[in-house]
Amino acid sequence: MSNSWLTRPVFLLLTGLGVLTLAMWPTANAQESSEQEDFDFDDLFGDESSSSRTSSSGNSSSNSTSDGNQQRRSSAQGEGGDVEAVPVQPVTAASKQPPEKAPPKTKREKLVEEIVVTSRKREESIQEIPLSVTPFTAAEMEQRGFTGLDDIAAATPGFTFEPFATGGAHGNAVIRGLAQQFTTSRIQNVSFFLDGVYLQRQSMLDLGLIDMERVEVVKGPQNALYGRNAFAGAVNYITLRPGATPGGYFSMGMGDNQRREYRMSVNGPMDKSGTWFGKFSAGLTSYDGHTRNDHPLANADAPGPNQQGNLGGWDNESYSASLAFEPSNELRMRASYYRNDAVREASPSYSISGVNAARFGLRFDDQNDLNCNETTVNAVGDPSKTHTGFSLWCGPLPNYASDVAERTKDGMIIDPRAIGTIAKTDAVTLSAQYAFTDAWSLNYLYGFADHESYTDGGASDEDPLAGRGIVTNAAITAVDTQNRNGYEFINTSSSRPNTVLESFSHELRFDWTPDDSPLRASAGLYHSVTNDQEWTALFIMDLCNDDNEENIANCSRHISAPNTLAERTVITAGIAYDQYTRQHGGDLRGEWTKFEDEINAAFASVSMAFSDTLEGTLEARYTVESKAVERLTDSFMLAPGETVTYNPPQDPVLPGVGNSITSNIAVPFDSAKYRYFTPRGILNWQWADSNMIYLSAAKGVKSGGFNNAEQEDELTYDEAENWTYELGTKNTFLYGSITVNAAAFYVDWEGLQGGIPPAEGGLSTSDIIQNIGGAESLGFELESSVRFRNGISADIGLTINDAKYKEGTIYSAGDQEDGAIHCDGVTCPADGAVGGNQLARTSKEQWSAGLNYRRDLLGWLFNSRIDTNYQSRQYLTPLNKGWVPERQITNASFGFISPSDQWELNFWGKNLTDEDYPGNAFVIGVFNQYMVGKGARRTFGGTVKYNF
Repeated sequence: MSNSWLTRPVFLLLTGLGVLTLAMWPTANAQESSEQEDFDFDDLFGDESSSSRTSSSGNSSSNSTSDGNQQRRSSAQGEGGDVEAVPVQPVTAASKQPPEKAPPKTKREKLVEEIVVTSRKREESIQEIPLSVTPFTAAEMEQRGFTGLDDIAAATPGFTFEPFATGGAHGNAVIRGLAQQFTTSRIQNVSFFLDGVYLQRQSMLDLGLIDMERVEVVKGPQNALYGRNAFAGAVNYITLRPGATPGGYFSMGMGDNQRREYRMSVNGPMDKSGTWFGKFSAGLTSYDGHTRNDHPLANADAPGPNQQGNLGGWDNESYSASLAFEPSNELRMRASYYRNDAVREASPSYSISGVNAARFGLRFDDQNDLNCNETTVNAVGDPSKTHTGFSLWCGPLPNYASDVAERTKDGMIIDPRAIGTIAKTDAVTLSAQYAFTDAWSLNYLYGFADHESYTDGGASDEDPLAGRGIVTNAAITAVDTQNRNGYEFINTSSSRPNTVLESFSHELRFDWTPDDSPLRASAGLYHSVTNDQEWTALFIMDLCNDDNEENIANCSRHISAPNTLAERTVITAGIAYDQYTRQHGGDLRGEWTKFEDEINAAFASVSMAFSDTLEGTLEARYTVESKAVERLTDSFMLAPGETVTYNPPQDPVLPGVGNSITSNIAVPFDSAKYRYFTPRGILNWQWADSNMIYLSAAKGVKSGGFNNAEQEDELTYDEAENWTYELGTKNTFLYGSITVNAAAFYVDWEGLQGGIPPAEGGLSTSDIIQNIGGAESLGFELESSVRFRNGISADIGLTINDAKYKEGTIYSAGDQEDGAIHCDGVTCPADGAVGGNQLARTSKEQWSAGLNYRRDLLGWLFNSRIDTNYQSRQYLTPLNKGWVPERQITNASFGFISPSDQWELNFWGKNLTDEDYPGNAFVIGVFNQYMVGKGARRTFGGTVKYNF
């Protein structure tokens, strides 16, 4: 749909707010400096306290503390570097006598106080930190009905996240256009941390937001501060911490399509002396999904996790426990544990494919779904036969595959046996802080993560009701590959990546923070080891549809149930027979690979106050990564040197048809060492009490790694790096009633790691990672809020980001001679050159605008919000021929807080206009296959919460 009629008012509002700000600035600041007693604040902007501020996302938000007593609460909170202890406030010997305790803040006060973040490993006001950070507090996320990372991304300018068709196994987070070009990479461009524990795998990223005190999105490379792979930025999940005031809450929620939610938390002191504090939280959520599955057997109930009912649902459980020990003001210790079990259904999705799918025997020539770049390719295994058809999709993606290609049934069709993603994550942190003197303190943090995930990889069949043909009579197909009598029709699913990960880390840091010196410094050492493995699984299933009783019964069998193809095989080749007997759904693992990463780093930070208003900061980290890989099986699940010979007893051996398969693993073991230096410099000028300008330059690095490929020159790829230069400003006017934060940035990206088809492909082959060139991104971000009188406030967030491939960058899939797409020189360049094209999976424009209203109603505090979020088109590949269309989603929420603050009621609705749109897509170049995930449809719900 076109949004031009909606974007004009938003840009007019942006312009008007900017003009208003500039017009009022001299007067406002003069009043702040010399006429505060004479200025009547209430006359213009209402009756709120002059110290209050609304959040950058527009909702009034609470401070980072969850109780009013900061002096006696646990303070060893970390967000990584990769993991690092973060003091809630400096611990010094001078603090032996605790200051007078402040009374606990009420819910009403928490809704309007300034936001404090820990993005630089210490507590700072969001308006005083010379970084681009967007925070979300627990109160804000609860009110707006946030359930996952996609909600966070939609409300954050310059940040996007898509879970893709699997519901999260291939989730991709993008900051400032630095999109990961390979969706299944084990290392992300954006680093994620849970209480200091680095979350490496994509299936770990979306934790469900249960028990979160705050989520912070930090933009720009953060390697110097957070460590490895914070290439484009970082996301910090910060859980609720023990406090000195006994209390807790219990909440229940419900909504459309069987949405249910139960949460509870209890925390407080555990002894009379006030040295032990504890907290326990738990949350359970379930949801049947937001989109109808049009499969005729959608309600079939296969054993284990399945896709019964709607699409896009989940079952999520989280448990968190924390214990703090604070025997004195010099020593503070904390241990915490977090557990998340998630079963996420497949997203509503569809698949379309082109001529290369026919080349591999996965489709027939007359089933080509694509619409441009016609090419002729040789059949795999028999170069004498050719296939002609389209290899690209050009233009906006359709809402449904049946809109552009023949399907058995219109609508959204997903096999009810589908799994989606199953993920389990355990995270443990142990932290300690000790103050030697007023200036010197020691911080230590141990982090441990254990993770498992399993997925069916998303629907592989373009038409699940018709199925996919697999050779069961090679005598027929050897003569005519288009003769359907040589095939049996089945359902397929290629599960990748399935993962098991275990990692631990240690960090030791010394801080020097004297009160009487303009100099502040810290330095430390970091060590971690990650053991990580991944594999694929192939499922060849008997057909599930309503054609006959047997096929109906198949819909209620487990995805891994043995198929019956062997019973109907007449003459077949070894590869086909291997797939539906030995490989299907068993214990064998394809492309089974083990990785070990050892990371050692030394880091330091020095800040110097040159004057009362000018400060400079230098940060640096030197990292050594030692990486090793063991390739246990190839795509046919064969170990190095292994050969399997097949000769089904009922089949004669055909001349020229091989029944033997030999492993194609060329290098079973490999290792590499990467050394890199990642500095960052910041200069910030506080030119007025509430106005700051900062300039920063930072280097980001994403390490290299290993592939599974037949060609030795494709087995490894090198690290990528970028330099990001940022000029930003943070401003508040009229005692915090107007906030204007803006940043302009330029990113120079070299060694871009892109996903390309391997030189030698096979039926079970995935694309691989190679360094394909460079890119650059020039952009501007704005986050602004204004609080008017009578409880009304508004907020705007905007990103304009021009991210392009550099000249000389080659997308080898488009190469006319060797690629899988074979550009014709007209539709796209014959050599695969993509210089000047927009980066795949990035949006040039993204904005959000919200209107808030709060007031007292019969003693209850009423809060309401309506917001709309826009994202421009995203290209599917570097060739820039097909794209995910632009979209605009509108949400609303309202809630009540009782006079005693004991009761909270929140109600929300998302996608109020019920937009039906393709939300994301990734392309498997080797098969010309597009896996398209749909966005969430309209959904609504509410919660009731009791605080005690």
